[in-house]
Amino acid sequence: MNKLAMALLMACLLSACGGAKSENEGVQDRLNTKELKYFTNGKRLYTQYCNNCHMDNGEGLGRLIPPLAKSDYLMEDLGRAAKIMKYGQRGPIAVNGTEYNQPMPANPQLTPLEILQILAYVSNTWGNEADIMTLPEVQDALKEQ
Repeated sequence: MNKLAMALLMACLLSACGGAKSENEGVQDRLNTKELKYFTNGKRLYTQYCNNCHMDNGEGLGRLIPPLAKSDYLMEDLGRAAKIMKYGQRGPIAVNGTEYNQPMPANPQLTPLEILQILAYVSNTWGNEADIMTLPEVQDALKEQ
């Protein structure tokens, strides 16, 4: 009887997991070990610093906060995204054809490494796929003002 109950339990668990795709499917195939560490740390930092406005799913908040998920604005210039995270942003921007004009506050306490890690996460989740920036690339981007 125990074997039958165990078999039924396993069948239920497997069927519940089957078919559902992860939002980060393929990340492990695309990123090396170091990049995966950045990605994982970036998710934690995203939850701490970005999640309140840009949401768990990266879809932002209506017409108030722009999405990061499948965002043309994010993906076309990750160096610019690094500067926005560190120094904030004011003025209108267009994301996926929609204009947003809500200021984004600066996060001056974020280190270049933390910004790199957040970028590794947001640029490789929710359907986004990008090469991971290097720390010197992030540092250089942050120097440009």
